[in-house]
Amino acid sequence: MSSLLSRVCHPATLMLLVGLGGAIASGCNNDNPKLTVTGIEPDHGDAEGGSYVKIRGTRFTSDGPRSVKVFFGDHPGRVSRFESDNVLIVEAPGGNPNTVVDVLIVFDPGGQIKIPKSFQFLEHNHSAPTVDDLNIDKPGGGSAKK
Repeated sequence: MSSLLSRVCHPATLMLLVGLGGAIASGCNNDNPKLTVTGIEPDHGDAEGGSYVKIRGTRFTSDGPRSVKVFFGDHPGRVSRFESDNVLIVEAPGGNPNTVVDVLIVFDPGGQIKIPKSFQFLEHNHSAPTVDDLNIDKPGGGSAKK
């Protein structure tokens, strides 16, 4: 059994297939007859929210219309669109800086899947230089002193 499980691309795939009462897939390609989730990228985003995330998998749209909700920890994301049958685009919400959370994806119809500890909220760097730092007319701006 462990050799069969090692052939599944991502633990989330196995959980979704078992949760739907399906058989275990021997691979993660587009020929898979079941709805699967194989990954999230990037696995991090701004703690203030607004980062776009691609959720990859199979059969997101080929079986007909479905609605989807995505939660990052306890916070709902905003589903932007299905880019294709294999890619869902979601805008991540804000969260506590440097916190790693589970991502829960709920397909209707299709079931739900939780990918444990799969997304990290990163603290936004407010001290990064901006274009205004080059403005020599602004007090403290630019490198040339009058």
